[in-house]
Amino acid sequence: MANRFDSPAGWTPPGSQFQSSSTASRTLIGAFLALVVTPIGMALAAHGALDTSRWVILGDAADRFGSSLQIIGGALLLLLVSALAGYTPVATILAGLVWGVLPGLIYFVSPESIWRLVGDLPLMTDELHVALNAWITSGFTFVAGLLLVGAGVAGTLRRR
Repeated sequence: MANRFDSPAGWTPPGSQFQSSSTASRTLIGAFLALVVTPIGMALAAHGALDTSRWVILGDAADRFGSSLQIIGGALLLLLVSALAGYTPVATILAGLVWGVLPGLIYFVSPESIWRLVGDLPLMTDELHVALNAWITSGFTFVAGLLLVGAGVAGTLRRR
């Protein structure tokens, strides 16, 4: 007895001709997104963290709301990158390695090189250079990079 819900021979659902079973495009789009969003999130959070150090000096005159929003915005962007591991884990691993683990390792091996590399980054203010250097020297970028790599590995293992 045939199943009465079987599709007729040769029938395909509408729109199936537009579906792509290839994961290459998904991986490329995810990697591009992760590689663009991660440094923005780290820069926002680093700049906000630098601004919070002024709270002690300036007291109530400091911009607490703006720096808090920068930290929250940066954290949300990094959360987006880690959530991207469910879509394409390679992108999250790549972003963690490029923007977190690699700068941390460069700092561990040659601290003066990282100051020069961060100083050469274009389109950034001097204050943002100082904020990023503070994050790298404190080891936070290395830790955040390892967490992103861990999220990507967890996404990979979850799929298996």
